[in-house]
Amino acid sequence: MYSKDAILLRLNKETQVRALNEQGFSEVTMDTPLMEIAEYIKWTGGLRDLRIACVKPADGTVYYFSGEEWSALSANAKSNYEKIGVCIRARKRMFIIAPEDCVSETGGTTFKFGLRGTDLKGVKNYGANSSGLYDITTGLEDTKAAVEQGAGLTDSEGTVGAPAAEAAWSYKASAHDTNQWFLPSVAELRLIAEYKTEIHAFLDKYFAGSGKFQNNWYWSSTEYDSAGQWYVYMSNGHSSSGGRNGTSRVRPVSLSSFRVVSSAD
Repeated sequence: MYSKDAILLRLNKETQVRALNEQGFSEVTMDTPLMEIAEYIKWTGGLRDLRIACVKPADGTVYYFSGEEWSALSANAKSNYEKIGVCIRARKRMFIIAPEDCVSETGGTTFKFGLRGTDLKGVKNYGANSSGLYDITTGLEDTKAAVEQGAGLTDSEGTVGAPAAEAAWSYKASAHDTNQWFLPSVAELRLIAEYKTEIHAFLDKYFAGSGKFQNNWYWSSTEYDSAGQWYVYMSNGHSSSGGRNGTSRVRPVSLSSFRVVSSAD
């Protein structure tokens, strides 16, 4: 016979699992340890963790290490991996942040968005008073649309193609990086800005202090209208719309399934 406390604890866990499933964490079950459930609960409303995303050149697989796990590896074990970015898990989102801003072939650090006067097909406009702006899960499809529909197109300002989207789409963090990078949605950029302090501290410790965000505007993949695009000012996380003929910085992100658990193989 179960004790009263044991029954209450089980009912509490059932409630937690059901609530997390409703939040989209279908992988959480009654077999999930309570300590891990507590981490999922943290993930729903705040920052769960930051991890070092690495590719293993031997097989192209992506691995994710906590800072402690990475520090525990020998120098020889670390040599088996190439760092490709910082994996963030916060507010039900999960993606990899590139370890640096994009730089043009001529060494420039800002890009025009291009496509001024073009209303991208299949891309929702989030103009003034549009609802759902900060609910956009990812900028992958919008970046792809900008790259594909901008190919060979010269806009009303004389800009060819979609420079910002193209820079993010073609980005590679290492010689063996096979991830598809893209311009973050405005929601993803705002999340980065919210935890910028923690991200910078992580970059200091595990990426030799490089890759910190500048106090500047960063393009998102989120469309305002045919003339404007949403962007975020990384000094304070303020989001606004800017003309596509203006220039801003580009920091690519990439999706992370986190199916592969960190490994020291």
